[in-house]
Amino acid sequence: MNRVILFGQRFHKDDLMLPTEEYYRRRQRSGGSGRWLLFIVVVLAVVIAAIGAEVHAQELPGEMGNDNDPSLEMVTLDEVKAGDLLFAGTETGRYIPAVHLASRVKMIVRGLVAEVQLQQEFQNTSDNWREAIYALPLPEQAAVAGLEIQLGERRIVGKVHERKQAAKMYKVARAAGRRAALLEQQRPNLFTNKVANIAPGETVQVNIRYLQPVIYDEGSFSLRMPTTLTPRYSPGAPHPLPTLGGEALALVTEQSGWALPTSQVPDAAAITPLMQPAEELEAIGSHKIAIELELHSGLPLAQINSPYHTLDVDNKESGLYTIQLREGTARMDRDFFLSWQPHASTSPRAALFSERVETQDSDGENTDTYLQVMLLPPDDGIRSQRLPREVVYVIDTSGSMAGNAIRQAKEGLILALSRLHASDRFNVIEFNSITRALFPRPVAANAENIRRARQEIEHLNAGGGTEMAPALRLALGQQLPDDTGLVHQVVFITDGAVGNEQALFEVIRQHLNNTRLFTVGIGSAPNSHFMRKAAQFGRGTFVTIGDIAEVRGRMQALFAKLENPMATDLQLSWPPGVTADAYPKRIPDLYRGEAMQLVARIDGDKLQGDIQLRGRMAGKQFVRRLALKSDGAAGSGGLGSLWARSKIEALRDQQLQVREGSDAGLALRAQILQLALSHQLASPYTSFVAIEETVVRPAKGALSRSAVANMTAKGQVLQRQAYPSTATGIYAQLLAAAGLLGFAALLRRGRRMRGTVMGGLCGLLYWVAPGLRRFRGGIQAGPGHVCP
Repeated sequence: MNRVILFGQRFHKDDLMLPTEEYYRRRQRSGGSGRWLLFIVVVLAVVIAAIGAEVHAQELPGEMGNDNDPSLEMVTLDEVKAGDLLFAGTETGRYIPAVHLASRVKMIVRGLVAEVQLQQEFQNTSDNWREAIYALPLPEQAAVAGLEIQLGERRIVGKVHERKQAAKMYKVARAAGRRAALLEQQRPNLFTNKVANIAPGETVQVNIRYLQPVIYDEGSFSLRMPTTLTPRYSPGAPHPLPTLGGEALALVTEQSGWALPTSQVPDAAAITPLMQPAEELEAIGSHKIAIELELHSGLPLAQINSPYHTLDVDNKESGLYTIQLREGTARMDRDFFLSWQPHASTSPRAALFSERVETQDSDGENTDTYLQVMLLPPDDGIRSQRLPREVVYVIDTSGSMAGNAIRQAKEGLILALSRLHASDRFNVIEFNSITRALFPRPVAANAENIRRARQEIEHLNAGGGTEMAPALRLALGQQLPDDTGLVHQVVFITDGAVGNEQALFEVIRQHLNNTRLFTVGIGSAPNSHFMRKAAQFGRGTFVTIGDIAEVRGRMQALFAKLENPMATDLQLSWPPGVTADAYPKRIPDLYRGEAMQLVARIDGDKLQGDIQLRGRMAGKQFVRRLALKSDGAAGSGGLGSLWARSKIEALRDQQLQVREGSDAGLALRAQILQLALSHQLASPYTSFVAIEETVVRPAKGALSRSAVANMTAKGQVLQRQAYPSTATGIYAQLLAAAGLLGFAALLRRGRRMRGTVMGGLCGLLYWVAPGLRRFRGGIQAGPGHVCP
């Protein structure tokens, strides 16, 4: 035999290179470098472990030092952009927050507006003075119009100021020992609520007033109120330390939950709050919410429904219903959703609500009239021939989708495939940290392709980051120029847990072309702001799925919109002599069952004539009319606040098309600032601040700051060691140190161990790149080991 077997391959014996005596002598003389490498690795491991221990000491002062030490300065969002002070519990990995939270909501619904009073009680259970910091989720279209601090019978009313000025006023009051509250908008549906100088054992109540529009769709009215959130992923490279806005930053630990700012999400610290499991917070009596609602429907209702909460409903009189939670309170771990449906015979085709507001300016007293209008396009059996579709389904498989969300997403996607016809084409794209398409281009919706897609979907698991931009570009780039006979649609299934929403809206705007984008919000606490705005920029619509039992019904409703004719080319005309500033400025296409809803400001109060809505549906023109009536009563500014909120949103959309720091962007900023100040609304450039004049904290009393946790949303998997994308936590550091020490031990074991490891690496290398076997001479792996 003149051949030998090595690593399962056949080689001629002359092709083998065996080690010589000279080789071993050289290896022995070079041992000094190996010892230096061992020394460096051990030192590096010790340094990393020491840094981790120091961070741990800062993170858990209750364990590492005296929590009553007045010289101890806790981390803050303003000063360090870090997280919570937590008391160590008796169980490993469990911590007790220093500030407990309880909430009560009172809603009054009249017409198409809900006025909401949100009371939040912050209870200091520690022996120190505290500052509570809470990430407050609100409805994405909420107009925040009031803030108060309540202490017994005393009320401290907040005012709106320019954002930087409000923050400065709050810091001065906090340092002086006065009670103060600051409410800042981080996103349209996410605010930061800070309450300073809560005495030991004291409970401070913060009252927030906001208004939100009621939505009409498919014959039902509805509203949604979030009580928690899904942590948002912050893509991009970390900003260089140690400053942010001139203020020092500290190393962030994974247990705080706060991420460092990145190139794409500079305010990452403000939108990534600490999360805690519902069971832990419920065990200490924290994070309970009570909800009461008065529903003035004006007509008898066929049904009132809340899919995620059990309600008691009392019909007080015709058209007035009082609603409350049956158990009195509920966990703050899911959205509260309420829908009500009139009897079919009384379902409205149009509605108009008005409100007069007296204003004072340099010209004297003026009267502004605010309108809220709803008009339904006709649906008198109008149908059109079904056109073949090219549908690209995009499914989010990032870590935030773990648990019930990924199961809901997969169920919805499999159901979507079952609705395809043989004349359709489709593709499936999944994304987390990377983006992967099932097919290079959309393929025919035949049985074999659908079977293959189902198999792939069933094996999907959640994990990794939420790198959404590449998935959007790939999905919107699937369209081919010559596919003129197809209706192009993208169905995007995600929880929307991203912090770079504005950049993603810009991606949609630039790459949409002739495609329609539909979003499906998944989970108990999806980012509804992203869902709604992405669908708006994508000229589509959106649905939310909060429970696995809803998948079929909600997806069927979406398919009905996709497959039926929509109202297009919509234009609204006002009567002669009426000057209206209405929003949205451009009326979007309306899908089956959707109504046109807008808010407008009219100069004066003389309303007469008809509003006309014109458009096309299934190739036919239609006109809808609604008579204006001058019967609006003097109001408290509810419709005015919604109008101002809608105008601010429109101005922010314009900012998306220009650089915010450009001349055009600064001009839009000035308009938003003036509008928010005049209507006393929270906005990206204004904040509410309430300050008590009396100094309550003694000069020698140290102030500790605590981020109040948000409750992990129902069905989500809390990953305690899921590190922020921009920082390495203590456990990651200790793990790295342990790995380096293990590597040092491996080096210490000598040549035999190294040879074994290198031999294994060679086998792995050959498996990845089998073409390397063709090289002569191979790779030397140690005594008796050759990579040929």
